[in-house]
Amino acid sequence: MAGGGTAEAMKVSDVFILVGVSILVAGFVMHAWVDSEILTNEPGESAVLEKSAILMKNDKLLIDLDFEKSFFETGNYFAPTVTVYVGFEKHELVPVGDIVDYEFEYTAKEAGQHFVVVEVPERFMPDDGVVEGEVLFDVQRSLMLDFMFYPLGALILSFGIYKKKEEKSVEPIDAELN
Repeated sequence: MAGGGTAEAMKVSDVFILVGVSILVAGFVMHAWVDSEILTNEPGESAVLEKSAILMKNDKLLIDLDFEKSFFETGNYFAPTVTVYVGFEKHELVPVGDIVDYEFEYTAKEAGQHFVVVEVPERFMPDDGVVEGEVLFDVQRSLMLDFMFYPLGALILSFGIYKKKEEKSVEPIDAELN
């Protein structure tokens, strides 16, 4: 069922343009796509969420908790605890800023895998005993290694555009000589 036609071979400049644009789009998606995790529980149980992150030294981990029912709606103060485990070390985090915002910040002292546990103990549950909310984990890198894709993609794209212009200027001009 093939058409049996012929197509022009893909030029090197087109390959460079395609690869450059692909790297730029992939870098943008990598930085823009952040999903939040759901924190919920069954009545009578603690709400627990566990997450692992690989951090380098001086990277910041920002943890933002957003609950469906806030302190003002329930009349109860429920205190989430956020704990970071690195090897055999345990770091209890305290909220940054206003206590009802539930924002936590952790700066890595060493590189490696960091295990984060977010928990709302049963004794701090709202009246109905159910916690529903979202947890957003955001990593801010101290070294901008993950931003290297942008200059690399821009460089490859600009080289492809340069080669495309060069190919057009080198094309033979058909002329009749008298």
